[in-house]
Amino acid sequence: MKKHIAAWIIGSSLLAALAVPAAAADHSMPMPMGGSLMASAEQVKSDMTITLNGSPLALDESYLIDDSLFVPYRAFAEGIGAEVGYEASSQTVTVTKGGKTVKLSIGSSAADVDGTQVTMVGPAQLINSTTFVHSRFLAEVFGVTVQYDSATRTVNLVTGSDQSVAKTYYINMQGFAFSDTDITVEAGSTIVFTNKDAVKHNAVADDGSFHTALLGAGESESVTLTQPGVYTYFCEPHKDFMKGKITVK
Repeated sequence: MKKHIAAWIIGSSLLAALAVPAAAADHSMPMPMGGSLMASAEQVKSDMTITLNGSPLALDESYLIDDSLFVPYRAFAEGIGAEVGYEASSQTVTVTKGGKTVKLSIGSSAADVDGTQVTMVGPAQLINSTTFVHSRFLAEVFGVTVQYDSATRTVNLVTGSDQSVAKTYYINMQGFAFSDTDITVEAGSTIVFTNKDAVKHNAVADDGSFHTALLGAGESESVTLTQPGVYTYFCEPHKDFMKGKITVK
C-alpha cells in the first residue's frame, strides 16, 4: 500500500512540474509592437476602387482588416503627391507633404505627426513584404477628403479646389424611362443607374464614352464622368423613346 501511495505522490509531483512551464508559456506569448493585436486580424483582399479627384489611383492591391481599408503606403502616398522614405533599422516609414511629416513604425498603432503622437485604428503592417497603412488616416492627415460610395464600393479621394467634386447621382430606370432625363453634374462625379423595371435596361452614351451592361430588376451599375461636356445616352432595347442627357461642368 505504501508503495502505491509513494508512486501516486511522485506521479502527481511530475505532473505539477510539467504544468508550471506550460502555464508560464501561455502568459509569455509576445505581443505585437505597439501592443496591438490587429496584425493578427484576418486580412481580406479588397475589391474596392480608389479614385483621386475622379481618376483611378494605381494600387496593386489593398486589404480590409477589421473593416478598415489598408493600402500600400508608398503607392498611396506618392499617389496623393507626398514623398516617402523608409528606415530599415527601426522599421520606420516617413511620409512628407506640404511641410507636414508623418512617421509610422511597422507593428505600431502610434503615429508621429510633426512631433505629436496620434493613435491610428490599426498598426502599419507588412503584407507580402509590402508595408500597408490605414488609408483614411494617411489621406486625412494631409488634408485629403475621403468620400465612400457604398453602391459602387468606391473610395473617392478629393484634394484642394476639387473638394466639391466626386459627388454621386442616382438615375432610376423605371416605367421605360430614366428618372432624370436631363441633369447637370460636376466633373469627376459618379452616376449610378438602377433598373426598377421587370424588363432589362441599360445606359449607352451616343459618343461611346460609357456603356453599362443590361441590368435586370434591382441591379445597378455606375459610370464616372471626368471630362466636361454634354453626354446624351439611351437604352439599347428601347432606344426610340428611352433617352437622357448628362451635362458635366
